[in-house]
Amino acid sequence: MGSKGIVIEIGIYEVRGALFSSFFGRTRIERMESVSIKEGETAAAVEKLIADFPSDATITLILPGHIFMIRTVPLPFIDRKRIRKSLPYEMDGLLPFPIEELLIDSLSSTPSEIGSRVMAIAIPTKLLQHYLSLFPEGRKPSIAIPDFVSLLSLGINIKGEEGIYGIVELEAGKTSMVLIQDGRPVLARSIASTDGFTSVHETIRTTIKGILDEGQKITRLYIAGPGATNDFPPIEGVGQTVPLPPIIKDISLKEKPSFVTVAGGARAAMEFPWFNMLGLSSEAERFEKGLKSLSIGAAILLIMGTGDLYLHSRTGYQRHSSLKAESRKVFLSVMPDVKKVVKEDAQMKDALNKERGTLEALTGKPAPSYLASINGIEKIVSDHPEIRVREASFESFGVTIEGDGSSIDAEGLKKIFSGIEGAREARVEEVTQGVEPNTYRFRIRVDLKS
Repeated sequence: MGSKGIVIEIGIYEVRGALFSSFFGRTRIERMESVSIKEGETAAAVEKLIADFPSDATITLILPGHIFMIRTVPLPFIDRKRIRKSLPYEMDGLLPFPIEELLIDSLSSTPSEIGSRVMAIAIPTKLLQHYLSLFPEGRKPSIAIPDFVSLLSLGINIKGEEGIYGIVELEAGKTSMVLIQDGRPVLARSIASTDGFTSVHETIRTTIKGILDEGQKITRLYIAGPGATNDFPPIEGVGQTVPLPPIIKDISLKEKPSFVTVAGGARAAMEFPWFNMLGLSSEAERFEKGLKSLSIGAAILLIMGTGDLYLHSRTGYQRHSSLKAESRKVFLSVMPDVKKVVKEDAQMKDALNKERGTLEALTGKPAPSYLASINGIEKIVSDHPEIRVREASFESFGVTIEGDGSSIDAEGLKKIFSGIEGAREARVEEVTQGVEPNTYRFRIRVDLKS
């Protein structure tokens, strides 16, 4: 026996799916299917695909990674439950959306001197709801993850790797990448082909530039997906570029190499059972099912107790009294834990406030007005009405600019902001899909001459 699940990936040109079963830590993919998206009818393709799979299987939805926002957040503790509670407070002001319009979860945490460094992932609620609406009623996904989490699930099972290594999936319309060290993600990105990069090589070089600039080395990149070839050219700063192994742990990619992300999604539920952008992890789901079973069991016991009371009123009364006494004991025994949780929650909020105050005292608050103090910046923005700057903050001989745009690709953004007087280099750090169609939100870093 084992649990069955379905993984669905919505691509640009087709919808892919896989039926898998898991049993005692092993995953077996039973079937892989795909349906082409004709004339933009994505919902029809989704409905046709899932009709071929069992109706009682849990559905995991894999979404394009470039619609997610990723931030690394320092926190003064390492407990995952406390991290999940505190992330909305910590992410407020770090993202170009109101925090109440976002769904947020954390993929990993790395111990640090002050506590931990957390890789937090966010997505606009409306955008995720749009993808869920493509599924028919009664067949909605219960888990949603970015495509790079699927790659991560495969990457951590590649044996014999040391240092920083990663997987790059080349697909029509996007390039997805994850870099890994010691079983944890170092970098996770998915870039749409419409973001203005002239080639896959430029996409990869731009993505890993920050890692290489810090003096770190990437030992190996595994190339996967429909665009992968056996003679993939070398990439500067990378030790080796090689094809992804055809078999990773218990997942075989021999027959359908284009299903890399789907296959990784089948492993994700085991490797990262707590991670779910919908907010209900498999651990929570098991608890909920257990609670339902307990409720049913309690109802059955109540019925049996009522019948016994009717036939043997004296015995029933004694049992009822015993149950009340036992319930009181249980209530009194859990009260200290309840008080402890309330106390820890208050301590957590106090620690976060102190941490924020310390950071502001050391680095100062962001200075949105700094943008206007750079010669020529107002003219640059006024010459390009398709760009709207939302915020600019100065730190470490540079300015980080966040804003909205349309019709200008990543290369165009670099050229525009490279014209700032005193600029040494402009680097696009993030481009994500906006709420409105044909719009995007960007974050660009402009290093200034010291």
